[in-house]
Amino acid sequence: MEQFSKVVTELGKWFQTMKWYPLVRAMELKLLFGALGIKLLRELLYNFLPVSSYRTLNTIFYTIPIASLAHVVFFLTVWTTLASNTVKYTPYALWAFAFILLFPFTGLSLSGMIMPAIYVFLGFALFKYTTSSYALK
Repeated sequence: MEQFSKVVTELGKWFQTMKWYPLVRAMELKLLFGALGIKLLRELLYNFLPVSSYRTLNTIFYTIPIASLAHVVFFLTVWTTLASNTVKYTPYALWAFAFILLFPFTGLSLSGMIMPAIYVFLGFALFKYTTSSYALK
């Protein structure tokens, strides 16, 4: 845990050299869970709306690249929260992302369980880090 703490500290120093970091840092939790909300909303809409609405949904989420933007924002804010005091919320975001990957829980297979299992494991390891004495306070 001590080595990971040193890496996270250096990551924070590196982020502070970038001009966009103060802007993202000011609203990182809103961006993190907002991106998760957009990803969940997309899954819900595609699963519960009729097939005739897919053209509109494709326009919203793919022609206007909201789905890709939410994906990039999620991973960017996961990295930025690692180097901040809000790291204690990041495991919950990783677990929520694993939930969204599994949703709607149909057609579950071993190959479909690997990526969510990785995020659950990473969330557990990060949760263990946040409860250690080495975590950023």
